[in-house]
Amino acid sequence: MAYSNKIGVIVKIIILDTEMSGSSQTDRVVSIAIGEYLDGKLVNLKSGIFNPGVPITQGAFWVHKISNERVANKPDFKKTKFFSLLQSVFSYPENVVIGHAICNDLFMIAREGILCKCKLIDTQHCSVKILKTNKTSLNYLSKEFNLLEDKADVKFHTAEGDVKVTFHLFNELLKYHTIEELIEISMEQFFDLSISIDKKRKQYIYHIVAKDKEKIIPLFKTVKDPKLYYALMYFYGNSDLCINEKRKNNIHKLLDKKKEINVVIDDNNSDSDDIQTDE
Repeated sequence: MAYSNKIGVIVKIIILDTEMSGSSQTDRVVSIAIGEYLDGKLVNLKSGIFNPGVPITQGAFWVHKISNERVANKPDFKKTKFFSLLQSVFSYPENVVIGHAICNDLFMIAREGILCKCKLIDTQHCSVKILKTNKTSLNYLSKEFNLLEDKADVKFHTAEGDVKVTFHLFNELLKYHTIEELIEISMEQFFDLSISIDKKRKQYIYHIVAKDKEKIIPLFKTVKDPKLYYALMYFYGNSDLCINEKRKNNIHKLLDKKKEINVVIDDNNSDSDDIQTDE
């Protein structure tokens, strides 16, 4: 629909942002904005405000300016088109979700009952890696890289406004890397995450899922770190990928070991002018 990946599958790329009632374990989604990235443009931008079912904290209100009075007559998120839309998009592993510190958004959406199987492009993570900046707020990045120019219609700390800024930041990142490369830069951090189950030594999450994905189910109730939670969601929803990744990882280790052995053997044959390694 929006983008053909490296194996020719047509997938959808969406840019997403949420606003919350607060940051505790009981807080819920107050606002969501979703736009589609299509041919370098942000299209089909939709936003909504919902009744979270819990009071909006003063701290959250100070950020997004959505009051308890404003949401009093708004619908429950689960009864809206946004819930059905996200269920559909998130269920397809080849789709790509873009967001700034996107794991935080997915963590809150998971509380509403939607797990994300999609690949990510985290514009915050990519900004650190590519733009070499330690300051990662959208407000700062928009000024530092002149992302908005004279676009006065953008309001920061609203779901719709942050989607627009994230879109412009994404286009800035595309000056340096392709979409596939940005996905790889974003996703590599999750393959390095390891956990301990049953007080045993730590293992990579995708290794655990490749062996028995049901072992990680109890963690969904206890994990509080958004990045770790996304990794659990992604690998649990894509267990076939985990098996293939584990196999590929093991093959790479064998190849590296074989290369090291050959180098040592050739170095020991110092009478030879030609040192060969398996490429």
